[in-house]
Amino acid sequence: MIWKIVFIAFMAVGVLAEYHVSDDQRQQIKDMIKEQCKKNGAEDKADDVEKAGKTFVECVKGLFDVNVLKSEIEAAKPRGALDEVFKKYCAKAPELKACIHTATDAVKPCLDKMATDNIKPFGEATDQLIDFVCYKDGDRIALFIAEGGPECIQSKVGSIRQCAENLKSSFPSLEAARNLSLKEKCGKYDELTSCIVSALEECSTPTPANMAESLLRYVRKGSPCKDQA
Repeated sequence: MIWKIVFIAFMAVGVLAEYHVSDDQRQQIKDMIKEQCKKNGAEDKADDVEKAGKTFVECVKGLFDVNVLKSEIEAAKPRGALDEVFKKYCAKAPELKACIHTATDAVKPCLDKMATDNIKPFGEATDQLIDFVCYKDGDRIALFIAEGGPECIQSKVGSIRQCAENLKSSFPSLEAARNLSLKEKCGKYDELTSCIVSALEECSTPTPANMAESLLRYVRKGSPCKDQA
């Protein structure tokens, strides 16, 4: 539940910060945040959460511009210089982590106890993801792009979505999913990993599948599943 709440909050306030939604949509997002805060006895914190989301987006935008990054990647590809691009951006990893931790701390008042208890693991997981991407100054992500990783994933979006749908349909109810033992949850994670990797293995090069498998296993090692066979 923590993942859903936090990502919904960030996506919502992120959209607000970009102001690319209609007035009605903007109000719906505000109402959603307010309702979440009210549910947990922190209705007066709704404005703070919205401001934190805007601050988060501005913080990230201050570190990199997506359009500029795309241009730099395209310019670097013919020269085989993608590593130079990602070395520059990975140097900003500590600042990105700080942006994320500041934002997650800000949403705490509007989360229930179970979700609040998971804030720390969530922060650790995002740190691990950034560390994985920026391993050796971004060599992994540079190789992933050079080997057509983004194109591979784009072509397999439907298959990856089906993997998620298969996982979802394996539970008779949300309550049943919550009641799984840790070992069973880890088993489901492994099933999802195998499904995604199999889909990406159909691409023309093995790098995307290998990278995805490495990432998913890296995340597993940083979770409670690390001690599960």
